[in-house]
Amino acid sequence: MLRHKLIILMMLFLSSIIVQQSHAAFPDDFSDVTWIDPDISSWAQTATMTANVSGSSLVITDNKRNVWPKAFNDTAGDCCNRSLWVIVKLEGQWYASTFEYMRVGQINKFAEAVNGQQIKRAPFLRTGYRWEPADGEVYGFMTSGIARFNLDNNNVRERSNVALYRWGVGPTDNVDFTEVPRGSDGRPGGDEPEDEEPEVCVEPETPATVNASHTYTGPAQGLVVITGAQNATLPLNDDVSIVVKDDRTLAFTVSDETFVSEVQQDGTFEGVYNLSALSGACQVIISVNGLISGKTSTGSAQGSGNCIGSQARFTATYSATSATEPSYLDQRPNVPKPRPVCGNNTKVLPAVTLLLGEEE
Repeated sequence: MLRHKLIILMMLFLSSIIVQQSHAAFPDDFSDVTWIDPDISSWAQTATMTANVSGSSLVITDNKRNVWPKAFNDTAGDCCNRSLWVIVKLEGQWYASTFEYMRVGQINKFAEAVNGQQIKRAPFLRTGYRWEPADGEVYGFMTSGIARFNLDNNNVRERSNVALYRWGVGPTDNVDFTEVPRGSDGRPGGDEPEDEEPEVCVEPETPATVNASHTYTGPAQGLVVITGAQNATLPLNDDVSIVVKDDRTLAFTVSDETFVSEVQQDGTFEGVYNLSALSGACQVIISVNGLISGKTSTGSAQGSGNCIGSQARFTATYSATSATEPSYLDQRPNVPKPRPVCGNNTKVLPAVTLLLGEEE
């Protein structure tokens, strides 16, 4: 009898383990995650990190930011040793993708960089559709050795834990949420706005701050020099597009690559993007240094990378102009709130009706 009871208890114990394992999923493991970039679920978790949003900054703190070796250098000599991942649930499916490089020791990225334009791949970026985060939804953030697009520039096959963040709220340990409805363009909210009752009496409010965009366009010219197993000199002639907002955020686009940066008080900015050469076989990390001065922007770019037994070096300059120039929010005077005035239009209707009746 005792043996029979022990067998039953063992079976119940084993069945509970099997049930727990069958229900394990993100964030406990990655079994239900679709990997847009290389699947790094088997990499050793050697780093710990946290994720938070402070103002316009996404703050990523991990204890390997000054430990993992650089995978490649730029002109500043401090780039880059980590890939930054975001794990997003879209239409019921979890997806994992890198969306930024992290410099040695870097902890801040623009929160605005969490979007489909930075992920650059479907289902988050496709024709007429660009995914954007929504308040209340939970996203996972993780750092790893370089794994952006592929493992060609990988430095270490290690990763951090996944830090959960409830957008618009703060860090969380609860992954449960209800997906926010999205329009056909990928933005939170439906395509059809809800009908609203017209207001009869409205208290005036301080005018909303206008955060205008200013687009600088112009040519970029440079060279890619490849030496080693293959030797080639490839000219670069492309168009640069720089969108600067009055809040100093900046999006720099060239060769279908975009990075997000910020204009400093002295008008300078910097950023990094990926350049493909030799039909995509060679990936060169490019460092850009630029200046916004009124309606003009100028700058230079350079970088290097190893590919197919060869060394690729890139140098370029650009000059771009805009029809308008930024009116930076941090330099504008405060706008006073207007004096409250509230009228009830319904009180006017009887007088209007009386006048019309007299004319008849």
